Amino acid sequence: MTGLVAAVTITAVLLFLTGPLRYVPIAALGALLVFASISLFDTRTLREIWSIDRTEVVLAVITTLGVVALGAINGILIAVGLALVRFVKLTARPRDEVLGTVDGLPGLYSIERHPDARTFPGLVLYRFDGPLTFFNSDYFKMRALAVAEAAGPELRWFVIDAIPVSQIDMTGLYALRDLRLRLEARGTSLLLAGRRTEFLAWFREAGLYRPEHETWILPTLRQALKACRRELKQLAPINQDDM
Repeated sequence: MTGLVAAVTITAVLLFLTGPLRYVPIAALGALLVFASISLFDTRTLREIWSIDRTEVVLAVITTLGVVALGAINGILIAVGLALVRFVKLTARPRDEVLGTVDGLPGLYSIERHPDARTFPGLVLYRFDGPLTFFNSDYFKMRALAVAEAAGPELRWFVIDAIPVSQIDMTGLYALRDLRLRLEARGTSLLLAGRRTEFLAWFREAGLYRPEHETWILPTLRQALKACRRELKQLAPINQDDM
């Protein structure tokens, strides 16, 4: 309804008031335009976004300045370009974390964000929060090997939570294969937990499928932990409520 009233008002002004408007001082019209522009600047929303993601606020300010300085089309193009750059950065360097259990809470949690989380002796649960592609395959391999190295020589199982890996390309499959060989060279076995059907299909489509994939790609983290517990007698008992 508001839009309809505005449209009718603008039509009436254009039809009947263009003559009288020519007597309005240019400075007054400029003041009206400035006031209208300021009213479009939603500072409350910007404050809310700032509390969540400050980078988004910076992008919004740059876009606004770009529109003012270069025009609407060029300003929007700048915003799209910056958004693409940020997307590539997030894809190339996604968050990764080591998981553990927290007393009194079900499930698994990042040990970085939960200082009281406990890891499992001889076992690392590793999560890579993003697709595995040529953008980030080297970064993934570097980070995973760094985590394995930090776990020490007693590490026997390296389990990757594959649920966040929504997509993988040929470079990512090679990265997984190379990671598995590097871990085996130091006496550590690799397991993938989650998306078993998808990963087996991806390996088959790429021509990299081997029968052993059936044993080291498991459907869930629960099954991966059970498999590791059978092998690691010293592994602390895992409460069923933890999963």
